[in-house]
Amino acid sequence: MTSAFPPEDEAKGPGPRSRVFVDWTLRYGRWIWTCALLLAIPATARTASLYMHLKSDVEALLPRSAPSVLAVDELRARMPGLQHLGVVVDTGDAAHVAAGERFIDDLAARVRAYPPDMVRAVRLGDHEERAFLEAHAALYADPADLRAVAERIEARRDWEVARETGASLDDDGDAPKLDFSDIEAKYKARLPSKGKADGDRYSSEELHLVLMLIEVGGFSSGSGQGALLDMVKGDIAALGGTARYAPGMKVGYSGDVAISVEELSALLADLSISSLLVIFAVIFVIVVYYQWWRSVLILVPPLLLAAVYSFTIASLPPFGVTELNSNTAFLGSIIVGNGINFGIVLLARYVEERRSAAGVRDALVTAVWSARAGTLSAAAAASASYASLCITQFRGFRQFGIIGGIGMVLSWGLAFLLVPPLTAWLDRGPETAPRPRREATRIVSVVASLVARFRVPVVALGVALTVAALVLVRGFSMRQVEYDFSKLRRADTWVSGEGYWGGRMDELLGTYLTPVVFLGDDPGEMRALEAAAKERVKTPPLADMVSELRGVSDVLPPDQDAKIALAARIREDMTPKMRSLLAPDKRDEIERLLGAEDLRPITAADLPARFTIALREHDGSMGKTVLVFPRPSKALWEGPPLVAFVGALRDLARAASPDHPARVAGSLPISADILASIQRDGPIASLAAFMGVVAVTVILLRLRAPTLYVVGALAVGVVWLAGATMALGVKINFANFIAFPITFGIGVDYAVNVISRYVQDGRRDIVAAVRTTGSAVALCSLTTTIGYASLLVAENRALYLFGLVAVLGEIACLTAALTFMPAAILVIEKTSRDPGGAPRPAE
Repeated sequence: MTSAFPPEDEAKGPGPRSRVFVDWTLRYGRWIWTCALLLAIPATARTASLYMHLKSDVEALLPRSAPSVLAVDELRARMPGLQHLGVVVDTGDAAHVAAGERFIDDLAARVRAYPPDMVRAVRLGDHEERAFLEAHAALYADPADLRAVAERIEARRDWEVARETGASLDDDGDAPKLDFSDIEAKYKARLPSKGKADGDRYSSEELHLVLMLIEVGGFSSGSGQGALLDMVKGDIAALGGTARYAPGMKVGYSGDVAISVEELSALLADLSISSLLVIFAVIFVIVVYYQWWRSVLILVPPLLLAAVYSFTIASLPPFGVTELNSNTAFLGSIIVGNGINFGIVLLARYVEERRSAAGVRDALVTAVWSARAGTLSAAAAASASYASLCITQFRGFRQFGIIGGIGMVLSWGLAFLLVPPLTAWLDRGPETAPRPRREATRIVSVVASLVARFRVPVVALGVALTVAALVLVRGFSMRQVEYDFSKLRRADTWVSGEGYWGGRMDELLGTYLTPVVFLGDDPGEMRALEAAAKERVKTPPLADMVSELRGVSDVLPPDQDAKIALAARIREDMTPKMRSLLAPDKRDEIERLLGAEDLRPITAADLPARFTIALREHDGSMGKTVLVFPRPSKALWEGPPLVAFVGALRDLARAASPDHPARVAGSLPISADILASIQRDGPIASLAAFMGVVAVTVILLRLRAPTLYVVGALAVGVVWLAGATMALGVKINFANFIAFPITFGIGVDYAVNVISRYVQDGRRDIVAAVRTTGSAVALCSLTTTIGYASLLVAENRALYLFGLVAVLGEIACLTAALTFMPAAILVIEKTSRDPGGAPRPAE
């Protein structure tokens, strides 16, 4: 097994392989660069295509084989769209509600003219549905209730007849009461929920709100939803805005379309800002460090090529990454921030040689030789940490691991392949050579001197911090996992975005618009499931989380002929005498219950469109779905109740049909599956990443003292990171979890490069190794930190928390590599010296 550290007889200088490699890159540099640039053309186009298919939906994070993803795909194939866009108007004052309604009416007239594949219906209230129910109320009543009404009327009729004819044996007996309030209450409960709306419109003087609901023509995402929202905003502007109708009115947007557009726009904005920050900040620190503007031209082009190559290779078989999600969108910035490390170390060694008066070729040979070992180990370790994510089922993790792992390998390879000829072209003489400088290494030199002087206190402090972190980590539990997905949306959504306006809409309507859907194959099995579900929702955990459960029997009632006969019987019993005995309000109750006089059986074709949403399939069939409408509740944003809710629904489906249970489709099952994936894949990926990094380090560096120093520094840095997140109360979520495994690979970079220089110098002075290589290592960490820190300005809270954890990991691993590890080596060396004072021979 060949070690990445140079053999002891080669530690004095580069061998022939380094010279041959450098000469080859210089001789064929133009051809190499020509090929690289030609390949960059299709690679850039392919990368752009991936970003054009950027998905903000959390569904894109799950594997395509996840139950919730399969169910949603089936739902889209079978059903017209269930998505909505709510246009919510806060009139500011109850007196302006009428003006708000005029505004909504004018806007609705325009929206109804949109293409049918974009807008299926526009709803301003429940008038049509309520009118239909009132006209057919008897058909929606239970036969037992109709018989009860008939029996009560007939009992009173018989009592009155007996009293008038003198046939009554009990003259003092009370007359049977004609009270139907219990049945009336059941009838009212089946009417569409009004929430706090006044009348049949989605308006409320109490909340000073007016709402228009747009039913989207089909399932869509991304650009399609954005186009719909843009058209609505354009028509609002064409109407002159709300100010034309009344002062002080505000418009907001809610529902599925608004959420998708809001999150995607935030993701794109964050991506643009992050990319610009990374590029400019990296260029700035490179120029400041090298004090040589040509260093930017040397380091950045190979890095950008590595980035576009990485995305392109990942999009090809066998990887097949065809779209990016919220986890992978920022990998371009991360590859730039991480991948530049290898070029930085290579160029730093070159500049060091040039400033020592070495020629261009000799400086390149020395740089390639001395930087090869540490950077190769770092690249392999980083790639292994990324690749560890590929063993998970979570698509967001797997794609991150694929692209990141490829990116690290390519960044290292292209740095050593493309930097030497580019450097030789740009450094042609004294006037173009790097100028002497000391400022960039001064801070690291001071740190090295302090570590050497206070080695024992530094080690003691490091051990104390490690012990404290371990104590905190011992208290880790699932409470440290972020279950509340509402905290992972963009920061301003609860103040002025969809989160705020969606809450106002829920308050007005009193229910969620989008149900969780049971998807079955057999109408008979679905009737059994519906009956079982209606019993189950009366008990926890479903009792407090379900506002309505609806099946085909709720909209297309059974036994219609029998109900029509009962209604006719009741009408016959309602003689003028009987009517005179009823109070007006009781008489109205019966009239509402009986509905229209010319009752006839209704068919599916007679039903209002809203009644059949998610019940009528594309082929026109009905009876193979059951709808569960969740009750608006904070519990649906929290992990344990959410998982229990979805689990109970799936248990119901399995109990009704064990061989082929109904599928449970909706956004809530997707959220539950994400939580399950994190709990299942998180520990596996973290352990695999750490073991992979250690294995790569041992394979490349051999199992000897310097290798143990590297692994020890990494372990300390990781423990510090875990302790810091616990101390700061940072919870783990589906985005920032990735920071842990990749920190293992990136964090080992710093210790490896310092130890590599230490070994190359004959293991004489670890402090000197920190002084010479530490500044380049610090620059590596700084550029990586810039890549992560760019996410701290992200509106998306999940990405912000990923950036925060990753920055903490960089600080922890860099500190361990430049302070704790050197101090520990100095202490160990002092106790390892022989009686004569000389250090023991190197292995």
